[in-house]
Amino acid sequence: MRNSIGSTRASVKERTKRRPVAAASGGIATCFLTLPVISKNIPVKSVCDESGGKWLQAATLCAELVGDDELVINDKTTARDIINQALSSWASRHCADIQVLDNFELLASPDHDALDLDYEVKPDTEKNLLYIGVRSQQTTPFINVQAKVERLEAEHPGLGRTAIHFAELAGYRTFTAFTPQVAFHHASYMYWYGQETDEDYEQERDAFGDGEDESEEDSLKPSQFLASFPDYMFTGKELEREEIQCVASGTGEAGETAKVILSIMDLLDQQAGFPIEPINSGESAFFSCYIGTRGDMLGRVLDDFYESTGNGEYTDLYGVSEIQLDVCSFQQWKGDMEKGFALYTQLDRLMRCIGDIR
Repeated sequence: MRNSIGSTRASVKERTKRRPVAAASGGIATCFLTLPVISKNIPVKSVCDESGGKWLQAATLCAELVGDDELVINDKTTARDIINQALSSWASRHCADIQVLDNFELLASPDHDALDLDYEVKPDTEKNLLYIGVRSQQTTPFINVQAKVERLEAEHPGLGRTAIHFAELAGYRTFTAFTPQVAFHHASYMYWYGQETDEDYEQERDAFGDGEDESEEDSLKPSQFLASFPDYMFTGKELEREEIQCVASGTGEAGETAKVILSIMDLLDQQAGFPIEPINSGESAFFSCYIGTRGDMLGRVLDDFYESTGNGEYTDLYGVSEIQLDVCSFQQWKGDMEKGFALYTQLDRLMRCIGDIR
């Protein structure tokens, strides 16, 4: 018997429970830093004997993300405190309108080991790099899109399919949504030996000699998975920009949905997305949301996916940025992240337009 999604996610949460971030190594040396955006030039202490002053450099850059009144500074504040406060306040301000998608936090350290990064080739420790990881808060909602998407399709054929398409694109550029497409990808490796058709799967199964051990009741073939979803989840008419603009000139659900799609299209044209890379130590076990319909096979695949995450190859980090500790590189990262925040906010709006949140 399969466990519920909640129980399997709980076991993953235990295996990916919070790790201490940026723990100090060696002894403590008192250093002082004057942060230019902080009034009264209050000095702060930091652990820096092992990092060559990298914490102080990073704190100076991160302090520029916020105003004086957004930081709590006293004579015991460390550079690490400045970084954590600044990143949290800055990200919260840009994501204030997000209501349903997974929450996340930013973790920063000049030491790659602090984020449990597993590099095949050890990074050059002489480089002035700041590592900023994005960690899931494991608040992923399930979003049933069937009722609203079918209403959109009935009013403007192709609008529902177009919304699904741009939700997937926005998810790939920010934090991946567990859509039927993503579920199909995972299912192909969990059940079908990497194949995507019944014929190819059966050939691979027989080649491995597994056919006799599989009962019809327990098996799930690619065609059965696909048939459990409405067609618009995978295929169908998609509207062009001019058609979407025409719908956006109207009111109601369709007009609002079209406006959000246009916002996402504009951001994608600007290459908006989070400038993070997956980490070598594991694939993220969490998603921005789960998108499905009534009576589909998404839950079955999701349960089995979470049951398979006990092999140590999964993480609660969506990804990591490696940033040179100089003003130009940091400002480039800041600008890219803010575009990503904007795209994630629009994805959240789109999910509320096309789905019922659970």
